[in-house]
Amino acid sequence: MAEALNVYYAAEHADDPVTVSTPEEVRALLDRVRGAHAAGSAVLLTVIVADDPWKSELCVGVDGDKGVLRFAGEDTPPTGLYSRSPVPSNVEPVIYYYVRADTDFPPHSEVPAAVVEAALIDYLVTSGERPTSVEWQG
Repeated sequence: MAEALNVYYAAEHADDPVTVSTPEEVRALLDRVRGAHAAGSAVLLTVIVADDPWKSELCVGVDGDKGVLRFAGEDTPPTGLYSRSPVPSNVEPVIYYYVRADTDFPPHSEVPAAVVEAALIDYLVTSGERPTSVEWQG
């Protein structure tokens, strides 16, 4: 059963996160972020389960028609797991920005926006489990 997710991607969200609880709200949020940030902005969202914030964390990068993912939970290495494109993508590490902090993502971590969206919906409907709709790398 899906729970609500708290999403943070702007300074004002520290005390008042965006909350999504349906796949439609996830799609609308990602559309809003893409609409507000031009391609090349590489925006990073931090997503947690609203009722269980220590369960896991999914970082969702949005950059036009592509993005990145990082999952951290009990069964992951301390740095988490990163999305891995099944076809060659970024050959060098890429940086995505959470507010003003930059986060490196490894080579071949950029995936199509549709994969990012599917992973975030998967995270929602499984109440914070690691999305199975994407390949992962350490």
